[in-house]
Amino acid sequence: MEIRIVAPLTVKPEFIEEVTTALLAVVSASREELGCLQYDLHREIDNPNNFVFYERWRSDEAIAQHEQSAHFKHFVSQIEGKLEKIEIKKLKLFA
Repeated sequence: MEIRIVAPLTVKPEFIEEVTTALLAVVSASREELGCLQYDLHREIDNPNNFVFYERWRSDEAIAQHEQSAHFKHFVSQIEGKLEKIEIKKLKLFA
């Protein structure tokens, strides 16, 4: 079953450049994963510290592999303590 993830996050202003670099790197690497159907990063127009990931994965197993990948673990270490907030919503198509 295809799983979608919507993950809004807000970067602390003093870390915007550093976190933006990390965000772009994880997008590029994640798009190469076999279970990844879509991995897009959006930036809010009126608040450049706000980003939203929109992801589509083949299955829960694909997400689990993603979360164990070296590039994702590196990404998590790069953003630790540099976000004001993050929310991760796992979704399935309902109708």
